[in-house]
This record gives sequence, C-alpha cells and structure tokens, in this order.
Amino acid sequence: MSLLQSLLRKRSHKGKRQVLVEGASHVGLIRPHNEDSYVYARSEDGQSVMLGVADGMGGHEGGEVASFLTVRYLLAAWNSADQETFTSKEKIRTFLRAALCDANEHVYQINSRLDIQWPMGTTATIAVMAGERMVIAHVGDSRCYCFRRHKLFQLTSDQTLVTEMIKRGGMTPAEAAMHPLSHTLTNCIGTQHRLEIDFKLQTVLPGDRYLFCSDGLSSLVGPKELCRTGFEAKAPADAVSRMIAHALEGGGTDNITAVCMFVD
Repeated sequence: MSLLQSLLRKRSHKGKRQVLVEGASHVGLIRPHNEDSYVYARSEDGQSVMLGVADGMGGHEGGEVASFLTVRYLLAAWNSADQETFTSKEKIRTFLRAALCDANEHVYQINSRLDIQWPMGTTATIAVMAGERMVIAHVGDSRCYCFRRHKLFQLTSDQTLVTEMIKRGGMTPAEAAMHPLSHTLTNCIGTQHRLEIDFKLQTVLPGDRYLFCSDGLSSLVGPKELCRTGFEAKAPADAVSRMIAHALEGGGTDNITAVCMFVD
C-alpha cells in the first residue's frame, strides 16, 4: 500500500535548497497483499520534509492496517505541527517521538481490543529534514541509507534477534543473513505498550542522496548494487524504479518499498 501518490515529486521553491523526493511500492512476486506503506510530506516553503517507510506484519491483513495507520498518524501530527519551529535536531526528535508513540498507542489499543493470537504491528523508519538538520526515527528493520561522495552509509541498525546476536559476538553478519530468524524483530510499533525508538542525527550536505526502504528491498539488493544505482540515477524516480526492479529480479519474495530523496 502506498500513500500520497500525488505528492511524490515536489520541489522546494523560493530559490532555496532543492529537494526532490520519489516513492513507490510493489507487492512483489509472492505475497498476496502489500503490507508496506510510505509517506512524504513537506512544509509550505519546501524546506522541511517528512518521509519514510513502514512495513506491516500480522495475521490476515493486519500488517497492512498497522502500517497504514502509522503513516496516517504521522501525517496528522505533521499537519498539526508548525514546521517553522523545527529549529534544532532536539525539537525534531521530540516531534518524531511523540508522533510515533501516538501511533504505537493507537495500534496497541486496537490489538488489545481484538485480543488476537497474532497482533498486527509495523516497522517505521521516518525522517524529518529541516534545512541542513535531519533526524531519523527508527523502529524495526526497515532501513535508511545515505549516498555521499561516492560512498554508501547505512544510517540505521536493524532491531532484530540476529543483530543482537552479532553485537554479542555470537554470529557473523554472513551467518545472520542466512539465519531462519534473520527477520524476527525485537521491536515494532503496536505490539507493546512501550516503544523503543532509535534516533540518528544527521547533517544534510548538498549532493546527498537518501534511500528509505523496507526489507523486501534491502534483503535482495546488496550494498554494491544499491551504491551503483543510487549514484547512477539521474533523479529519485529513476533510482526508485531501478531499485525495485533489482529486488524483483532477485526473486521479489516480499513487498518492496523505496523512497528516495535527492538534495542539491
């Protein structure tokens, strides 16, 4: 599932920094439903943007509902906020924390009322950029990458069981990639009353490119291919379509979602 199709190619104006964003989602080749959602919104002056992805999970179509609701609550928070107050990374972080905690509480309460065996939940990797300031809020195993000066940087760390095992020295990254629990989350929106959010503070430089994606892309398209595609692409739309195509060529075993931002 994708949102804001009509907002996908926006340019900043008033002669300031140009920000181009494009997003797309594909159901893949195996799954019957698309449980991914993505979001992009911007301030009136085009200098503040919110963007990111949510990858839902749960019984029946619960994951689709969880990711959709999370994006909806993020948009509601954005529309009620005064983006001109995003004058520091701490203020942006406060906004993101409140918005994601609100989404978590709503999805958690729905799960509590339904009392189902497999509660719905979702990842969320969401960023707000205001001028050169950017804060990334991260829950789950969707990812954010930065393409800068011919190098690719992964800005988020997967909140999964195998990531914890790697940190403790019990597994190598190569072993983790093949482990049957490689996608088992230790944290997600909606399944627990308390939400643990990782934050990454980033200074945006001219020429930066950013990718937000679900694991349906990152698990099938390796860093070398991501790096090559991210730098070769002439525009965000080109990057998104090529990255999704690579994931489909790799088997399309999951829903695939990508949002790209180019900053000039």
